[in-house]
Amino acid sequence: MDNLVQHIQNPQQISSEDITILDGLLQEFPYYQTAQLLITKGLLNTDSTRYNRQLKQAAAYALDRKQLFKLIILNKIEQPIIVNISNKIEDTLTIGQPLAFDKEEEYSFSEWLALSKVKKIDRTPKPNKKQIIDNFIDKEISINKPKKTTFFKPMDLAKESLIENESLVTPTLAKVYLEQGYYEKAISAYTKLCLKYPEKNSLFANQIKLINKLKEK
Repeated sequence: MDNLVQHIQNPQQISSEDITILDGLLQEFPYYQTAQLLITKGLLNTDSTRYNRQLKQAAAYALDRKQLFKLIILNKIEQPIIVNISNKIEDTLTIGQPLAFDKEEEYSFSEWLALSKVKKIDRTPKPNKKQIIDNFIDKEISINKPKKTTFFKPMDLAKESLIENESLVTPTLAKVYLEQGYYEKAISAYTKLCLKYPEKNSLFANQIKLINKLKEK
């Protein structure tokens, strides 16, 4: 318990050894939200390949996803750029490595949640068969009128383009699209980044080139 309190107070110091202990705790209490959040932060601290998968799990268990976002951006330390000499396109694009959000990237985090289709865990007790039958009998059956079909409006597209404006596009958002397999969105994001950060034009242009190659595989 003392260790758990220490992790809550200093989550940026959670180590590989602490992760092993938290893993055991979650096996016994999988609905324990605090442990889900702490192990996520620990995996981010250690650059674990498990992080992206655990982030989805923590988002499913989290009662307040804003707290999860605040935790993963806490004391974010810029990591040096690692030159990858692998010939695999996926390795060069660093697919699978931890998604590093910063405090200004709530939109990127929201996009990741939406594209990952992370649903919150239902904690309500499941009714037994008798309750299901009783509820069905007691429920008044009614025929709903079919909903009117909403037709496409040009204004909808305009609103969508405003959402993904240049001020919201970041390298992390582009990586989110890439990780989820939305290659066209990733290319569009990197194209905007070329204009936003002309000094990194060659880097982002190379990312676009690699994504196009990945699409051909």
